[in-house]
Amino acid sequence: MRRILLPLLLCVLPLAACAAVMNALEQGTDENTAMGKFARGANRMRKSFEDLDPSEEHFIGRSVAAQILAMPQYQLDADEQLLAYVEKVGHGIVAMNDGVRRPFLDYRFAVLATEEVNAFACPGGLILVSRGLLKNTKNEEELAAVLAHEIAHVSLRHGVAAIKDSNMVSAFQYLGAGAAQTALSNEDLKALTGVFDESIGDIVGTLVTSGYSRDAEVAADELGRTFLLGAGYDPQALATVLGCMDGHGGDGGMFTTHPSPKDRIGALGQPLAWTADAQGVAVRTKRYAAAFQR
Repeated sequence: MRRILLPLLLCVLPLAACAAVMNALEQGTDENTAMGKFARGANRMRKSFEDLDPSEEHFIGRSVAAQILAMPQYQLDADEQLLAYVEKVGHGIVAMNDGVRRPFLDYRFAVLATEEVNAFACPGGLILVSRGLLKNTKNEEELAAVLAHEIAHVSLRHGVAAIKDSNMVSAFQYLGAGAAQTALSNEDLKALTGVFDESIGDIVGTLVTSGYSRDAEVAADELGRTFLLGAGYDPQALATVLGCMDGHGGDGGMFTTHPSPKDRIGALGQPLAWTADAQGVAVRTKRYAAAFQR
């Protein structure tokens, strides 16, 4: 199989330098043929050195979210009223800011039933927020700050760095599938098809265990604060909710995977100018209390 695969790789890899040629080759071949699989593999290898397109990011993000939701500690919360409220606030932030990255589909939000203080911004715009984190907020301004930070992670594409490795794996899966039609053994085929799942697992591990880098968190804080201001919220609400987390302390979740709240507050710098809308604040206070039944 290696003797057959290597010459074919040498043929298709030079084509990776030309996006138009590779796209045309992919469109002009049948995916069910060996040549079609090699064309798709080479094209994804090219894409692994560029930005993933929105649809690829969406489907990989779905895989990441599915693995997180399959973990016993991260079950979906059954409170539909709370979810509807989180969605309203999140979609409001997206709608009011032109700088928000628009994913393949709209942003989607979910509440996790765990008391752990945590949130996950999956590639492609699926955002998971724990009930424990929501309980650390005192009003809609702070809830919006939490969501704006996660939306900023998606907009800055902080998950893409990890996903590009997965895209390379996808490329080799197509290449391997093409070879499978000639000389690939069942054992080799099973090994190839298992690699993508393992790579998605690596991405999940980054989100759940190690988290984004400090620079990424600071960048998401800065952009999230801008999103807050654009949606009419107090941009200082992010520092306020971080201060609450710093005062409470805690173990696991964001306390393990994120820089300290004190460090993040210090990195925010000077407050952004904001004029409060008393009527708007009153409306937000009322609906926040209704959503949390306080």
